[in-house]
Amino acid sequence: MISIPLVNPIFRLVMRCVSIVIWALTILAAYGGRFNPEYLTIPSVLCLTLPYLVALSVILILFWLITRRIFFTALGVLAMAACIGPVTKVMPLNTSKEPTPGATTFKIMSWNVLHTDDIERPGSPTNRAVEYMIESGADVICLAELDNFSPSELRKASPALIDSLIRTYPFRAGLSSTDIKVLSKYPVDRAGITDPGDFGRQRFDFFKVRFPRQTLTVGMVHLYSYDLSEEERQGVTEIKSVGTAKSSVKEFKGSIMGKLRNAFRQRAENAAELRKAIDSTTGPLIVCGDFNDVPNSWAYDMVVGDDMRDAYIETNFGPSHTYRLHMFYFHIDQMLYRGALKALDMEVGKIKTSDHYPLIGEFEFTKE
Repeated sequence: MISIPLVNPIFRLVMRCVSIVIWALTILAAYGGRFNPEYLTIPSVLCLTLPYLVALSVILILFWLITRRIFFTALGVLAMAACIGPVTKVMPLNTSKEPTPGATTFKIMSWNVLHTDDIERPGSPTNRAVEYMIESGADVICLAELDNFSPSELRKASPALIDSLIRTYPFRAGLSSTDIKVLSKYPVDRAGITDPGDFGRQRFDFFKVRFPRQTLTVGMVHLYSYDLSEEERQGVTEIKSVGTAKSSVKEFKGSIMGKLRNAFRQRAENAAELRKAIDSTTGPLIVCGDFNDVPNSWAYDMVVGDDMRDAYIETNFGPSHTYRLHMFYFHIDQMLYRGALKALDMEVGKIKTSDHYPLIGEFEFTKE
């Protein structure tokens, strides 16, 4: 048995308190999406941190196991068992699948492209985001934060590169009044489901992609953001001491908490509108994009409902993140589907031009 002289009783007491608090927070985070953010904000915030709370919980269980404290080991295991369902959504236990022989397959990319800016290499002489799209092999590319396909948005993309993009994806769709656009190797048009003048409330658009023998409805999403300023985001990154931590906590209690509360409420409204649009569609459907929220959240669960399936959960093993800056390593981009489709694979691309990583899903059409 491990023994720590002198401080052993005090240390064990502290560890017991820490363990109980962490396990309680983990359970609350696992079910945080059950609490309507219109009334409670903290559960929604905790929901974002579930993978990290699970990691801490497992470490604590191992600590009590190593020190042969059976009661607290069992208590930790019970806490994990109590939230196993939500945990397997953020830390799935699946693998990619092989396509059915003879089935029609396709790839679809979803990416908040940040106007094709290059955060990692601002001095790059070319547009790496456009290059990535061309080389992706995707049949359909759904983009958020792209106002149009003009040189002002595709900065540093040479005429030859833009020409290559057009030849690879000759079909394009999306309203000039929104930041949602679609590139496709096959004919694509807006589905006419959304109101062009109501993007602020809906924050999504639907499209019809006409494959040679199938028509796929695609909903591209860019739900309400957190609206945190660069200084507020940086406050989290700079937590390196007790002093900076206190400063960040003070700011969190102030402006940050208010913005988070508003963001969760706005996304709940967006999700309700999106769910109505989903219910109005028929046939194979993919809904993807920047949800700005994680699996198990209120907005995510509302969109999933009883009929949508998550391609990442069904084809991947372990956690991942799609937002990559300011230590906000959260899986806030999603790809959901229903109908005569089967998810085969889901890749989180690692290009670092945007603040989001792209999702590239591979699907096959199935028989009803």
